[in-house]
Amino acid sequence: MIKHFLSVLIFISIFLFIFFVTSTYISNNNKKKIRSNRTNLYLKIEENLVNLPILKNDTDNVIEFNSGFTNNDSKTKRNFWNLFKK
Repeated sequence: MIKHFLSVLIFISIFLFIFFVTSTYISNNNKKKIRSNRTNLYLKIEENLVNLPILKNDTDNVIEFNSGFTNNDSKTKRNFWNLFKK
């Protein structure tokens, strides 16, 4: 008897929790808050983008191109397959 009572009580509490969470989430008041927060965020982003300073490019001739190829005609012999012969 007590087991059934506890299981019904748990079921009712879970149901009430889900009901209150969804009703709060779907409410018009919550939708208005979300909409106002999003518009405020977009306004803040636009305001910060206008106030960004433009930095001078000072990276001219800093990096020298290195092709990585040298004129080494000597080829080194790879011995990977020789490891299996041992």
